Amino acid sequence: MKIFRIIVVTLFLLGVFVNHSFAIADKDGPKIGDVPPPLTLTKTIQGPPATELNWDKLKGKVVVLEFWATWCGPCIKAIPHLNDLAEQFKGKPVVFISVTSENEDVVRLFLKNHSSKAWIGLDDYEVLNQAFHVEGIPHAVIVDATGHIAAITHPAEIKPENLEEVLAGKKCSLPLPAVYTIDKFSKDEVVTNQAPPLFEISIREHKMPQNGQGPICIWSSDTNGCEFKGKIATVESALDFVFDKNSSRTLIKCKLPDGYYDFELRAPSGHADELKKQFIVALRTTFGLDVKQTTNVMNAYVLTQINTNAPGLRKVEISGGGGNNIGRFRLNGTGMKVIADYLEIALGKPVFDETGLKGLFDVDMKWKLSEAEQLEATTGRKVWQAINANPNGDWISTLPEELRTGEALENDKRLQAELAKPEAQQFQPDPDAVIAAARERLGLQLTLAQRSVEILEVSEASQ
Repeated sequence: MKIFRIIVVTLFLLGVFVNHSFAIADKDGPKIGDVPPPLTLTKTIQGPPATELNWDKLKGKVVVLEFWATWCGPCIKAIPHLNDLAEQFKGKPVVFISVTSENEDVVRLFLKNHSSKAWIGLDDYEVLNQAFHVEGIPHAVIVDATGHIAAITHPAEIKPENLEEVLAGKKCSLPLPAVYTIDKFSKDEVVTNQAPPLFEISIREHKMPQNGQGPICIWSSDTNGCEFKGKIATVESALDFVFDKNSSRTLIKCKLPDGYYDFELRAPSGHADELKKQFIVALRTTFGLDVKQTTNVMNAYVLTQINTNAPGLRKVEISGGGGNNIGRFRLNGTGMKVIADYLEIALGKPVFDETGLKGLFDVDMKWKLSEAEQLEATTGRKVWQAINANPNGDWISTLPEELRTGEALENDKRLQAELAKPEAQQFQPDPDAVIAAARERLGLQLTLAQRSVEILEVSEASQ
């Protein structure tokens, strides 16, 4: 299964981290009693057209507005509960709207296997998420019949009596949300009793709980290449982040170790090269890997700017984090080097930034899914569990009968063929779709050219 990249530059919350049923509200976001921000949906997949949805037209109705995503475990868990509420209030002036900023193809494929009774809205470029200051998902806002916010909560906390209260024009009895502010986590309030090591390389095995869910390969680093931290990380991701070489610039000639590890690397400022040299020694000692850097002339993409007013590339002042998922990547406060890296991952070829753009940018990049990406998006958890349990064997025969007959069997065979490819070639996007999306959404042109590329070569160390 492909490992998705998450960069942690500063504190940010995603649904995969929010595993408890409580609400988080930003201190600067809309409050209970406020008129909500405009309902600016890009498109609806279920329900009336987005152009017909606004708060004026919804006056007289109670609206449960939920922010969610297909990759968010707690969001998926909340769907049956919201469906039950929708069924209980069928025929009453109560509307359920679920909003996601994901790739439309991913959402449509998800809904084929997960029925939702809510209207499903798309929030391209996260305009509505930002207007509501959504800091973690799932996140629900209840708007009363007069067009004012009655509650901010986790969708699992909404009970029928809460909606009956709002319908009757009474105060909602749901508890106030916990207020999130970065000030709560100010470094000035943290007192440590031990100075960090001046030089350190540590690799610890990370035991994953059975059927555990959540993010993997979470990396953070300083700006001068003298400190790296990897949590629940693979050896492949360590090669990527420490040496700044993703799969298109890495030639792997041996099987890399399985499993997950926690990595910590630190050196005094100005000693980044020495830190990498010592990490090469650590990889050889710990995993029996020989790592060296070479140079090859190969096909690569050159990145230039053709539109200075593209909707998906917005200059900002504050650095942030981000990551990728099927059919998209979303970055906050990121430089062009990182943007080029993510395009490189999507295209499977080196990308050289020649835009000349400086500073930090928010990026919202989505493309039309390839057949391989659609296959990955529609493969259920039971199938992945069977594959993980039988990585080199006949995993199809271990599936329940309903997952190995008819159309399901055809998908299994397609998946088997996809997994037979080298890992770097599995579930790849269509390059033409990525190039077209970069042009339309980011105002960036990708042009093929021959370039000299530094390659990281990994092989089994000789005895």
